[in-house]
Amino acid sequence: STLLSPPIFAFTSISTTKFGEKWHRLYAGADGWTFQKLEHAIMGYDGPTLLVMKASSKQNESVTLGAYTAAKWERNKRDFFGVPDCFLFQLVPTLRVLKSLPKMGTRGGHYMYFHSNTNTQNLNPSKKDELAEGLGFGGTVRTPRLFIDCHLEECRASSKDTSFEEGHLGVTPSDDPFSSTFSPSGGASTSSTLHIESLEVFAIGNRETIMRGFQAQNHYRDIADSTLRNARTVDKAAFLGDMRNGVIETKAFAHRGQVDGRAH
Repeated sequence: STLLSPPIFAFTSISTTKFGEKWHRLYAGADGWTFQKLEHAIMGYDGPTLLVMKASSKQNESVTLGAYTAAKWERNKRDFFGVPDCFLFQLVPTLRVLKSLPKMGTRGGHYMYFHSNTNTQNLNPSKKDELAEGLGFGGTVRTPRLFIDCHLEECRASSKDTSFEEGHLGVTPSDDPFSSTFSPSGGASTSSTLHIESLEVFAIGNRETIMRGFQAQNHYRDIADSTLRNARTVDKAAFLGDMRNGVIETKAFAHRGQVDGRAH
């Protein structure tokens, strides 16, 4: 089921220029609740996207929040990417929009983040970096400000970083000093961890914008498929070469060598 409740319709109607008249769902949990499915759905699409999720706290408080970005998603960059045309938002329990901040020297500019260790672990299971595994906005590569883990189970949200306006995301900060959402004096950042119940990503804009986005994604997938096919061909050729050279012993090639020897 869609998360497009009246609050988000009202929210997006504020700017028809930014959100456009056409929406196309790129990903929903029903498509497959895995990070790989999410990655396949959004990678290569070159156009504005809106991510919306519904989550709940340990106290069963409901939260609807997400992010908008005009930049395309990139995988395993090991760093932040994107453009300032993005923002974070919350619809429930309170409406809040947190705009991006301009990059000031080495501060800020941490707009989008997407990292998975899947490929690294396949090549070398013992190699594991300390980067956060998942999708995020703002913060640092170890602790993004708004973060969805690679299991699509938890969302972590905090109230402050150098890339977006200050403001709390998630459940309302508690007055209990032993709570994870306790809001101390002195302006320190507060944070909350939420359980993700549903997640959707939409391609948004006018018809032409969305068509260009999908054309770019088709091209991206064609290149990815071609690269995979070439890699498999190279692997197969190397394997057969090793067999012929005796690196991998087989009776078939040994027999061929005996026949060739008799022929001379």
